[in-house]
Amino acid sequence: MAGSLEFIKSVEVTTSVSFVDVTDCFSDVYDVYKIVTSGFTTVSTTATDLDGRLLDSTGTVISSSNYDNAHLNLKGETSFSQTREVGVTQISTVFGGTDASPEGAGSVAYFYNPYDSSSYTFAIFQASTLIGALLRGRKGITVLKSAERCTGVRVLTTAANVNQGKVSVYGVK
Repeated sequence: MAGSLEFIKSVEVTTSVSFVDVTDCFSDVYDVYKIVTSGFTTVSTTATDLDGRLLDSTGTVISSSNYDNAHLNLKGETSFSQTREVGVTQISTVFGGTDASPEGAGSVAYFYNPYDSSSYTFAIFQASTLIGALLRGRKGITVLKSAERCTGVRVLTTAANVNQGKVSVYGVK
């Protein structure tokens, strides 16, 4: 059936870390992958973004300045805004942002053709965040402007370690 999901793997955070690698989740079986994150919180009250980077076929983080991002920032307490980034080293806030428990973050992202070494990898996402009792949302699109085979993804923090959360990966049929 077109549009059905098939579970590939999940990784759960249970200790303080600055990044989470989800390895060997992209393959030649699917062209589109859905990544869902939930329950991420930090070990302190320091707000932190949850960015992303792709992993190449050797499991090495792709941190070159080849990511372009565009976001619509949806803030509950003020006007919406837009962010555009060209030639940055990460997929900014693709997995939301968070601070101390019970506040947290969750997201849904779709990655297109990450395993195809002859095309760019694109992604679209939606993320929700509660930071300091302020509700935030973000919708975005990104591209890795480097045609290479990607086999995984890294969730990384910008300011404080996370101490809990879950990343689940699905193949889209």
